[in-house]
Amino acid sequence: MSHSPDRHQCPRPVCAGTVAPHARRGRAADPYRPMITPGRTPVRRPLPGRCRAVLEGHRTPGEVRLLAQQMAEVLVGRRAPEALRDRSSPAVREELRRLRGALPCRSAPRLERVFHQRSGDRLEAGAVIACDLRSRVFAFGARRRGGAWVCTDLETDGSL
Repeated sequence: MSHSPDRHQCPRPVCAGTVAPHARRGRAADPYRPMITPGRTPVRRPLPGRCRAVLEGHRTPGEVRLLAQQMAEVLVGRRAPEALRDRSSPAVREELRRLRGALPCRSAPRLERVFHQRSGDRLEAGAVIACDLRSRVFAFGARRRGGAWVCTDLETDGSL
């Protein structure tokens, strides 16, 4: 049934005025508006023809996020590298000793984002730290040892 903008004939009782309220809704009125049924969320899938790994989920595990926060605190100088003795390899601890306090930050570092990707028993993560008016970035690799993630590699944004 078509509706004219000035007057229409509609059997629906909701259409008491001159313009039908339901005539403005739906795909016909806005072809770019997605049609989502109530109670259902559209599934996110990678675009066809693209070679990329499917992410496991949107949320980084809490223990990985905590490890990133602790490493950020070492980089700012608010935590000793020895505090991460059980959570980092000797090479990473040595790197943290060298970089300790390299980020000038008057307040406690705040993680803005933490990204992660798993590949087998290995995990690679990246974190963005908010320090005063600047944002800094570091990345680390971790492996599962004894039920916990242990940092095995560390890279910073190069300005440290």
